[in-house]
Amino acid sequence: MAHSFSRCFKSLSARLLLLTLLWVSFIVVSIGYTMSLNWQLEASAAASKTVGDLRYHTFRTALFAQPVYPEADFASEVAAISQNLELLRRGDRWKPLSLPPTKDIHESFQGIELQWNRNLLPDIEHARAMGGSVSMPRVNAFVEQLSSFSDQIEDYRGYYLWQLRYLQGLLIVLAIGSLFAIMGLLLRWVVRPLERLGEGINRLSAGDLSARIANCGEDEIGEIAAGFNHMAGRLKDSYDNLEQKVAEKTASVEEKNSHLAQLYEMTSYFAQQRDLDDMIDGFVTRIMRHTAADACTVQLLNAKEDTMQLVSATGLSAELVKAVNDSAMHDETQLCSVLEKSYPVCFSLDEVDDALAPVLVKAGFLSAYSFQIRSASGDIGVFTLYFRSSPHLTTQLVRLLESFSTHLGVAIENSSLIERDRQYAVVQERQLLAQGLHDSIAQALSFLNLQVQFLTDAIKNDDRALRDESLAAIQTGVQECYEDVRELLLNFRERIHKEGFIEGVRTVISRFEGQSHVLARLRVTGRGPELTPRQKLQVIFIIQEALSNVRKHSHAENVDIRIENNADLRVSIIDDGVGIDDKLVAERKGQHVGLSIMAERAKRIGAEVKVERASPIGGTRVTLELKSEARHAA
Repeated sequence: MAHSFSRCFKSLSARLLLLTLLWVSFIVVSIGYTMSLNWQLEASAAASKTVGDLRYHTFRTALFAQPVYPEADFASEVAAISQNLELLRRGDRWKPLSLPPTKDIHESFQGIELQWNRNLLPDIEHARAMGGSVSMPRVNAFVEQLSSFSDQIEDYRGYYLWQLRYLQGLLIVLAIGSLFAIMGLLLRWVVRPLERLGEGINRLSAGDLSARIANCGEDEIGEIAAGFNHMAGRLKDSYDNLEQKVAEKTASVEEKNSHLAQLYEMTSYFAQQRDLDDMIDGFVTRIMRHTAADACTVQLLNAKEDTMQLVSATGLSAELVKAVNDSAMHDETQLCSVLEKSYPVCFSLDEVDDALAPVLVKAGFLSAYSFQIRSASGDIGVFTLYFRSSPHLTTQLVRLLESFSTHLGVAIENSSLIERDRQYAVVQERQLLAQGLHDSIAQALSFLNLQVQFLTDAIKNDDRALRDESLAAIQTGVQECYEDVRELLLNFRERIHKEGFIEGVRTVISRFEGQSHVLARLRVTGRGPELTPRQKLQVIFIIQEALSNVRKHSHAENVDIRIENNADLRVSIIDDGVGIDDKLVAERKGQHVGLSIMAERAKRIGAEVKVERASPIGGTRVTLELKSEARHAA
């Protein structure tokens, strides 16, 4: 209990609360005692006044005892005296009125009551009854007794008054003394500790990190001072070690900047299109420069044979390259098992138990780091760094190398995809070339072969008419075959048009007019968005194929080409030739190579091609429509 009180008293808030409680209690007690003294003074004054009334009514009673006065007046005066005596005996707290609480005063009051009730009142009533006069000496003696009693009360009132003045003076002295005491305590408990705390803060803000606050006690201000001292100590420690910390942070920032620069360099390098060998060699060169490695190998996974193939080796002798390649092909080294893990692996070569490690140790290599090369499709291979020492690669550098390996995996996969796209494009072009040759040259050669057989029979049978007809047909067929070959060569020579779309169409129309001597008119409306190079190429090829069919089959004299370039692109090629048989086209759908080529090219860009008879009397209409959705999706 005492320990808890002592601990509580150490608190500044508890001390201030106790001091306030004592001060308020003192004020309340002082005011209460002063009010009690004032009440006693007022009660005594009222009692003294009542005694004075008794003297007055005593004389009046003696006067009204004479027979000349009415009985009622006499009785009223007697009753007034009795009431005043009763009031003095009981007192009245609400007036207030009471006799001083002393033995002498109470004995004097009892003598007055006894004198009135036993002596004076019976004499006055007897004189009234007999019609005689009242003995004034007895009346005067009773009044003198009342005056003496009143003096006693006044003397006691003087004592109360002296007590009140003494208390007021004491209160003034105590108030002044307690004020100085409270000021002293506040000065000791609050003001001086706060001044020391302010001085320490000013010194610290001025740059004096050795500023400390002492002797502030164990209260709240002491806790603040202790916290201030702790903070100042930490600041001084931080300031003393600031240069070292700045150097460490600077080195960390420089390392991160270096890693970012290396990552940017590697990303930029992979963004450029190169063949696989050049790309991997450039990767190895940069990795060795960034890590100061003494050698580096890259091994790619051969999925078909489930083996590793060495594709790049830098810093190794021919003997070591052969040993690494042989071990990779036969999966005889722990370095090949890195793909089974999901994290880079560090090898201490003198502790690795396989056939390759002793060869590397003999060549002076002590350690190796292997990183998985992965892409979205899975494992691709491993690249390994060899060191003639035992370097410590930081966590940041290891993560950077992992990022490099991921970029390499993506680049290798992209290179494979690009090569696959190129091969696919070559295959597609070969198919288109084959279809074009079949649609033109092969049919012409078949026709020539048939005419040669006719010519052979004509010569054998000496049929001059058939011979001349066959020679004329052969000459015509050779000429048409020549024009088809020339047209195909021109088409494939202009595989990529450098001019704009409309200029490219004009070039195709000009060549068509020169070959066929057919008048072609071009009408262009609308100002829609530009076609992509792929869309432009396929649309021009479809126009070329349509015009080629006009030249070969339509026997037309005029061709109308309309291009409506709005949100949707619509191209119409209309000739005035013999026309096309819609039923025949439906029956031979998929067999006519020219129409199939146009449909396939249109499908590549999301367009549709429609071939139909232009009018009941003849002509053919080829319509190409490229919707805005497909136009923007390309």
